[in-house]
Amino acid sequence: MNRAKASASPTSRDTGSQRALRLLNTRKVVDTLTRNGAQTQANLARLTGLSAGTISNIVRDLVDERRVETTSVVSSGRRSAMVSLVPDPRIVVGIDVGRTHMKVMASDTSHRVFGRRHKKFGVDQSPTDAFGQARKMIDELLDEFEIPASQLVQVGIAVPASVDPQTGRVAQGSVLPHWAGYDLTTLATEVLAVPAIVENDASLGALAQLAFGSKPTGGTVVFIKVAAGIGIGVAIDGKVYRSTSGLSGEIGHIQIFDGGDICYCGNRGCLETLASSRRIVADLAHVRQDPNVTLDDVIRGARSDDPAVRRILTEAGSALGRIVASIANIFGPDIIVVGGPVAPAGDAFLNPVVHAARQHALPAAVAQTEFMISEFGDEDEVRGACALALHQVSGR
Repeated sequence: MNRAKASASPTSRDTGSQRALRLLNTRKVVDTLTRNGAQTQANLARLTGLSAGTISNIVRDLVDERRVETTSVVSSGRRSAMVSLVPDPRIVVGIDVGRTHMKVMASDTSHRVFGRRHKKFGVDQSPTDAFGQARKMIDELLDEFEIPASQLVQVGIAVPASVDPQTGRVAQGSVLPHWAGYDLTTLATEVLAVPAIVENDASLGALAQLAFGSKPTGGTVVFIKVAAGIGIGVAIDGKVYRSTSGLSGEIGHIQIFDGGDICYCGNRGCLETLASSRRIVADLAHVRQDPNVTLDDVIRGARSDDPAVRRILTEAGSALGRIVASIANIFGPDIIVVGGPVAPAGDAFLNPVVHAARQHALPAAVAQTEFMISEFGDEDEVRGACALALHQVSGR
């Protein structure tokens, strides 16, 4: 009898191990779809490290269980199955609080975004007023799509400042002086009447690439926001890098050289004094002797190959590229994405960034790195806020 039990035991253990492995692999597929949105089966295999056959079997079972749905698409010239989670009734909302705007967007649990809202906004307003306006925008969105308020379960908020992850407060008061000292997470939750979570906008730009981007990666993504300030967000294996202080990614205050224009941080020669949108616009205004020059003029000049604009963007991009080289040496990223208001200048800005980065970085650090302009235009931060809310809902 003991021998019979002994001979049966390995089979039982093998069956249990196989079942556990299957559950683990299934969870890996579902987690990947939750984090990155709809993917082809080939991309699922690449992101999860599972074989194509294993992915095919898991997807078939998940379809039978009505947990995912598939649609036929053409990818890289071949017909493929696009796999997406079957959405449940819950939705999340992302809010992007910029220096001059506020944006709102919703997403269902299968990463389908909808209901964009945009309005002008000044950060001289208090966060209480800002979140009150955001609540009105959310209500308009819910009314338009006839969504019961009870289906809204989480809000993610992007702000143009580093946020202390422990206290929910702005970590650097000079960036949002009117918001300093507020517990933004608690305040937003109270005013919006929905659980809220707050994060730096550049960090959420990186998260947006993972959750909604067309370039699947399970590695490291660096998002560079070039605006009035310059910051980066880093996402590693699907998670945003956060420091204990909340202060990270402030590359705009790395000194390129001693001297030069003074930065609002008090130092001279910071990257922001050379490559920010403010400096780019100021340089073109000086060249044209026109104080009314705007960033739109820069973008138009880049698209028409204006020599002065091209020169200004080359100098700014080269300065940024030198710092990007150091970032690449540290992280060895899979993808570096340039976003923010200057990104629409396209290759006129990106090419000098890439050239300087490859020139100054260790060759191996950037050998496999793909550089690109963000595919989301001005929606990086609000999409990232949606992704943050989705992660919170799924327990990521």
